[in-house]
Amino acid sequence: MFTWFDLPESKGVIDRILEMGSTSDSHEILALQMMRSFVEEFNKELPPKYISKQRRVVVTFRDKQLKSIFEHGLRAMRTAIGGGLDKRAMLSQALLVQRDCLGFDFIGLAPDEASDEAVAIQIPSTWKDLIQVEGFLDAYFEGYAHCGPPLSSQFVEVLVLVASIRRSFYTEAVRIGFVKRMSAGIAEILAGGVGLDDVDNYHHVCRLLARFRCIHTLVEIEDAPVYRALLVAAAAFTATGLGLWEWSANSVAPLLTFWAKVAAAHDGRDSSAEACGDVIAATLPRVVGQHVRAMVEATARVAGGDSLGDSPLENTDALLENMALAGSIARAAYAASAAAVLALARAMAGEYHALLNGAAGADAVAACEAQLAWPVYAVAQCIGARQPYRAQPDDDRADADMFAAALELDHVARQRLQRGVGGAPSEALELAVLHLLHSFRATYIGEQGYKAAAVYARLAELVGLRDAGHVLALVVDRLLFNLRTWPPPSPVVHRTLQLFHDLSVGYVSVRQVARLDAAAALLAAHADFRFLGAVDAFKPRALYYAGLARILFSAPDAAPPAFAAFVRPWARLIDDLALMSDAQLAADHVRPGLLRLLRDLRGFLSAVSSKGHYALFFAWISAAQRMRLVHRCVAMAADGCVQIAALKFMAEFVFNRTQRLNFDVASPNGVLIFREASRAVCAYGGRVLEERGAAVRDVYKDRYKGVAVCFTILARLIAGKYVAIGVMPLYGDPALERAYSVAVELLKQFPVPD
Repeated sequence: MFTWFDLPESKGVIDRILEMGSTSDSHEILALQMMRSFVEEFNKELPPKYISKQRRVVVTFRDKQLKSIFEHGLRAMRTAIGGGLDKRAMLSQALLVQRDCLGFDFIGLAPDEASDEAVAIQIPSTWKDLIQVEGFLDAYFEGYAHCGPPLSSQFVEVLVLVASIRRSFYTEAVRIGFVKRMSAGIAEILAGGVGLDDVDNYHHVCRLLARFRCIHTLVEIEDAPVYRALLVAAAAFTATGLGLWEWSANSVAPLLTFWAKVAAAHDGRDSSAEACGDVIAATLPRVVGQHVRAMVEATARVAGGDSLGDSPLENTDALLENMALAGSIARAAYAASAAAVLALARAMAGEYHALLNGAAGADAVAACEAQLAWPVYAVAQCIGARQPYRAQPDDDRADADMFAAALELDHVARQRLQRGVGGAPSEALELAVLHLLHSFRATYIGEQGYKAAAVYARLAELVGLRDAGHVLALVVDRLLFNLRTWPPPSPVVHRTLQLFHDLSVGYVSVRQVARLDAAAALLAAHADFRFLGAVDAFKPRALYYAGLARILFSAPDAAPPAFAAFVRPWARLIDDLALMSDAQLAADHVRPGLLRLLRDLRGFLSAVSSKGHYALFFAWISAAQRMRLVHRCVAMAADGCVQIAALKFMAEFVFNRTQRLNFDVASPNGVLIFREASRAVCAYGGRVLEERGAAVRDVYKDRYKGVAVCFTILARLIAGKYVAIGVMPLYGDPALERAYSVAVELLKQFPVPD
């Protein structure tokens, strides 16, 4: 590819191949296949170091060759359409060539399959003579109607790309005609169900609907009859399509995207003044209700063994994406949408009560609770989609009604667990409740929350939550309940800790949390949770102790006695470990406690952001020779995990995060920290150098990982600028020279590619 335009023999090759293709149908098919190879080669994504050279070559190919290839594909398609069965292979190749040409990376964005559906194709203006012609779209719609699969799906794939061409490519008059013809063609397919019994056709038609509405606002045809025909056909199609989740799960998102775009331009307060406002206002609440009910039914079929597919609750990313679209749709017609979600939640709550009051088994309860997750997710996304500048008091009261209904469901589920009825708790329902609490907090509490008296007035009537403080207390109690109830590997624990972390990050919310009685109790007994017994999971521990550190230091003048009380369990543990010999410290039953201690200290220290708070920790860790335990862990050659944990704690200890290590001019703390870190690096590096040439099981874990942390420590020491390393040799301090010497020797031991 890089030498293509430099070789004289490559000039005119594509033109000669296209000319040879006219010899016969078989030659034409081969020529089209070769054109596809050319386009794929020049559109291939390469490593970043080649990007500048690649773009120069790609731009040359785009300007000189790509248009002629696309034009040849158009001619071959038109020739093959009337050729009957003998031309099907040629027609297929011609459509694939057009698909690849339209999907070319014209401006260097390199979008992948996960990119935003609204990305417009930046096709050059020089292609207008090929696309802005009379009857351009007719060939594709006629081909789709008369050719069966797989050709029909290829026609729609090309239509999806044509619908994605940027609006500015067309003049105003041409764009009106294009939008009308595309709308009429899509409406005809949807209304007649043409080819929609094939799953590929169905999926690409859903994509066509979404892409067309994402790129074109349809303002050009709002007054035309075809606009109403398109919306009516799309509404009927969506009502059926949302129930086909098992058949084509990936098609739900495009359908919801179409209606989310329609909803974004819809004025729910005065639909009569809007073109087809009556159709839109009636359809949006139905779409929300149909989607939630379809997911409930799909989950029930999976739980009952009537479906061979996976549960829609298992793909959390797709679930949240689709429910976010449903929340945006609901907000455009909120009174009716909220009423539909609330009615569904109350109806399912009644079924749940009846099930618990009967003699239902654990499987039936688990299946019912999994289904209950969907109305809870729907409530969460409806609340999360609130826009403060558009929200009305009635909308906030609707939020309160739905939130109270979801809390009632959660309360019943927790009572069931406390009574020991119906087996284990439902992971899906717990995750849905956590998402609900997250959405309410983000919308109505803290930095992103907006004062909304209506929501709290209504909540006070329903469940006694009078203000944000009461809701926060409920959230924290719920988080603590999860941490006491669920085992460590569960996603519920991770999501609970993530929400706890979110509460502690906000400037306003962390201060509100710190004033709660539950927070004070948590700081006084922070080690009494099941997940803290796990050794291997660092991230959950880091989230937990980083959040506790922010709560502890949330007051501007955090008192040293509060800090001393918090670290007292760690101090007792360190003092006990310090009394052990090296052999006792390396025992198998002691190792888990060492790892937990080092990782907890590292997680706690990662959230210490001010100079005064760091000084408290520094004074504590330096007292009673507690840092000596860290050096003993670094020297434990028999246990690489403990060594790495100690080195990573040291890397956090020396990190001048947010200038927290900027000591006073007369303070020796910077030099003391440098000496401690240099001692750890030299101890670990010296042992690695002593064992050079020895066989290891895993070169990364046993060698490179620890050495990389040592380099991180040195880089942070030098970049921190809290110690004048240039004057250290003047008063005979060897810490700098020793650290440099060990670093250079370590670098010399490893192969350059590694």
